Amino acid sequence: MNGRRAAIGLLTVVLIAGSPDRAGAQRPSPEVRRAQPVEESVPRALPVEEETPAPTPRPRRTEAKAPAATAAPTDAAEEASSPSGHLEATTESEAPEKRQLDYANALFARKLYDLAVPEYEKFLGQFPNAAGRASAQFYLAECYRSLNRSAAARTSFQAVLDQFAESEFAGPAAYGVGEILFTAKDYAGALPLFHRSAAKSKEPALALSARYFEARCLENLDRKDEAVNAYLQVIDAKNPNPFRDDARVAAGSILLVRGRKADAFHQYEALASEAGKPALKAEAAVRAGLVAIDLQQADKGKVDKGMTDKAIALLQKGRGAAEGGRWRAIAQVGLLRLQYASGQFAQLISDYKKGQEQIPEDARAEIMLLVGNSHRQLGHASEADEIYRQIVAKYPGREEAKDAQYQRLINLYNANDPALLREVDSFLSANGTGERADQARLLKAEALYKEQNFAAAAPIYAELRSSQLSPRLRAEAAYKLGWCYVQLKDATRTIEAFAYFLKAFPDNPQAPASFRQRALAYETTKNYSAAIDDLNVLLANYPNVREREAALQQRALLFGQQNDPVRLIESFQQLLKEFPKSAAAAQANYLIGKTAFEAKNYKLALPALDAARKMDKQQYGTPATLRIISSEFYLRDRAALANEVNGFVSADPNAQVPSEILEWLGLEFYNEKNFAAADKYLSLLGKSENAAKVKPDFWFYLGDAETKLKNFTGAEFAYERYLQAATDPAAKAKVLLALGATKIASHKPDDAQKIAEEIMTLQPEGHVNAEARLLAGDAQMERAHFDEAGKAYMGVALLYEGDTGVGPRALQKAAQAYSRAGKQDEAERVARQLHEKYPNYAGG
Repeated sequence: MNGRRAAIGLLTVVLIAGSPDRAGAQRPSPEVRRAQPVEESVPRALPVEEETPAPTPRPRRTEAKAPAATAAPTDAAEEASSPSGHLEATTESEAPEKRQLDYANALFARKLYDLAVPEYEKFLGQFPNAAGRASAQFYLAECYRSLNRSAAARTSFQAVLDQFAESEFAGPAAYGVGEILFTAKDYAGALPLFHRSAAKSKEPALALSARYFEARCLENLDRKDEAVNAYLQVIDAKNPNPFRDDARVAAGSILLVRGRKADAFHQYEALASEAGKPALKAEAAVRAGLVAIDLQQADKGKVDKGMTDKAIALLQKGRGAAEGGRWRAIAQVGLLRLQYASGQFAQLISDYKKGQEQIPEDARAEIMLLVGNSHRQLGHASEADEIYRQIVAKYPGREEAKDAQYQRLINLYNANDPALLREVDSFLSANGTGERADQARLLKAEALYKEQNFAAAAPIYAELRSSQLSPRLRAEAAYKLGWCYVQLKDATRTIEAFAYFLKAFPDNPQAPASFRQRALAYETTKNYSAAIDDLNVLLANYPNVREREAALQQRALLFGQQNDPVRLIESFQQLLKEFPKSAAAAQANYLIGKTAFEAKNYKLALPALDAARKMDKQQYGTPATLRIISSEFYLRDRAALANEVNGFVSADPNAQVPSEILEWLGLEFYNEKNFAAADKYLSLLGKSENAAKVKPDFWFYLGDAETKLKNFTGAEFAYERYLQAATDPAAKAKVLLALGATKIASHKPDDAQKIAEEIMTLQPEGHVNAEARLLAGDAQMERAHFDEAGKAYMGVALLYEGDTGVGPRALQKAAQAYSRAGKQDEAERVARQLHEKYPNYAGG
C-alpha cells in the first residue's frame, strides 16, 4: 500500500514524459505548437503570414520513471533473463497480489512495456478485489500508450475513469484519454477530459498542461472567448510554465480578431519582453507595435502620445533584432505607417529613400502610396504625381493602383490644376462604377463648387446622394447640394435639398446649419410658420451650436413679420441673455424698444432704445433718440425730455423733433415764465419742417417770449409769421397790437402807425380799437411829436372813459406826452384828472 502511494507522485512525470518503445527507439516528442492568429486581420502593408495547420501533437513529455515504491531489487534485470522469463518475488511471505503488482511495476520501471502488459492484466484478472487496482489499470494504459496501441490505452484510461473516478489516478487518466482524442483531432471529445484533468490533477505541472490543451480545444472548436479565458489562466500560472509564451501568442491573436486591441497589445508587449526565443521576441515586438499604431487614435481621433511612443519603441526594437527575420522589414513598414498617421510626412519620405530596398514587395505598393500622399500633403504636387504614376504603371492590378489614380485627382484638385475636370472624366471612363468612381465625381463637384459654378455642381451632388460613398461623404454631398441652391437663390430646391439631408442624416453635425438655411428659404417664400418651426427645432435640440445666435435673431424678426410683438420681444430678450455681445445686440435692443414703444409700453422701450443707440449710433442713433424723446413726452417727464431734445439738436442742428413735443415744451416753460427756455423750444418749432402741422398760436408765444427777452427782431418775425397764418380777426388784431409794441420798442414808428391803422380798420370800436389808438399815440411819441401824442392819448381817454383797462393808461400817457412837450400846466391838469377819475390806478 505504501508503495502504491509513493508511485502516485510520479504520475505527472509519466504523463508528460516521452517513453522508449520496446526496441529502445525514442518516440518523437511533439513540441508545443506556436499558436498562430486565427482569422487574423493582417494590415495591407504587411505580408500575410501563412497559417499553421491545425495542431495534433501530444503534450511534451520528459524522461519517465518507474513506480518507485515497489521497485524490484537491483538483480531483477538478471532474473529477467531466466528461462521462465519472469521476475521472482523477493520475499516468499508477501501476499501473491502484492508480488504480482510489484513484478509488473518492476517491468514498467525498466521500460519493458510489452512484458509489463500481461503482468498488469494478470493482476487485474486474478485479483479483482486487491488493493492497487487503480494504479495497475493506469500503468497498463501507459504501457499501451508507450507501445502506440492507442485503442487499448484509451480503454484502460477510460476504465480508470469509470471504476476509480475519485482516485488520484482519475485526473491523469482523463488527461491520457484527452491526449488520444486531441491527437485524433476530436477536440469536442478531448475538451471535457482536459477540463476534468485540470480540475482533478494534484500535480501543478499536469494541471497546467491540461488547462493549456483545454484552451487549445476551445480554440479549435471556435469557442474563442472561452479559449482566451483559458489561455489567460495558463499565462497567470506560476513558473515553471513552459506554455506561457505559446498561450500569450494564441491569446493575443484571438483578442486582436475579437477587436480587443488593448488586451492583445498587453499580451504581445509582455511577450516581447519575456519570450524565451529571440525570434519570438522580435516578432512579438513588431506585432505589439502594429497594434499600438491602431490604439494611438482610439479615442475619438485624439492621438495618445504615450501609445505612440510605445509603438515607435516596439517597432524599432523589432527592426533592430538580429533574429527578427522578415519581421524586421515589417517593422520598417509599420514605422512608415506610423509616421504617416502622425503627420511626419517629410520624415517618412526621407526614411523611405534610405530603406526602400528593405520594404517587402507585397507591401511596396502601399508604402509608395503613403510616400505619394506625403508629398501631396507637403504641397509637392509634381513629386506626388510622379509617385502615383509609378504605382499605376508597376502595380496595375493592385488596389493601390486604383487608389493612386484617385489620389492623383486629389493632387490636381489641391493644386487647382485646370486639367482636373478632364482627368476626372478620363478616370470615370475607365472606372465608371464603385466607390472610387463616386469619390471622383465628388471631386469634380467640389472643383465646380470652388469655381462657384453652382449650377454645374448641383446635379452631381444630387446624384451622389444615393451613391456608394461612405455615409460621411454622402452627407457632405447632400449638404453641399443645399448650399448650391442657396447660392442660386432657388428657395424651393433649397427647401427640398435640406429636407432630404435632415431626413437621411439627422445626426450629422451640419443639421443645425441645415435647419437654419431651410428656415431662411421658407422665409423667402413667406412661409413664416414653417421657418419658425425649423428654428424652434434648432433652438430646442442644439443648445451649443454657432447657428443658435442667428436663429434667435431670425426667429424674432419672423415674429415681427407675423405681427406678434410679444414673442418678438421675448425672442430678442433671449438672444440678449444668451449672447450679450452679439453682433445683433443693437438691432435686438432697437426692435425691442420700437415694438414696446408702438405698444405704448414706454418704460420698457426707453432702456432698450438707449442701449441700441449706444451700441450702434450710426444706424440707430436718430430713430432710437426720436422714440426716446416721444416716450419721455408721453410719460410727461419734462426734465428728461428737455435733456434729450437738447442733446439731439446739439448733435445735429438740423435734427427734426416732433412739432407737438417742441410746442409742449415751449408752452410749459412759457407758462412758468421761463422765457429763455420757451424761446429755445418754440424757436426750434418755428424752424421745424412740421411746424405747419401745429396751430400758429405758438408764434404769438414765441414773439412774446422774444419781447420779454428784448429780442425785438425775433419777436417781429414771430408775430409776422403768426399773422401770415391767422384767420380770426380778433386774434389777428391782438397780435398786431403786440407787433406794434415791438415796432415801437425797435424804434420803427412808421411801421407801428401802419399797424395801428390796420387794427382800427379791423376793429372800428371796442377795447382793441382803443389799444390801437394808444399804439398810434406811441408812434407819435417815438417820433418826438409829443403834443400830437398827448392829443391822441386824450382822445382815447375821452372815448373810452369807462374802460378801466384803457382810460387810466391813456391819461397817464397823455400827461407824460404833455410834460415832454413842455406843457407842464396841461400835464398837471391831466394828472389830476387821472387821480380824480381813477384813484385806485397804480400809475396815478
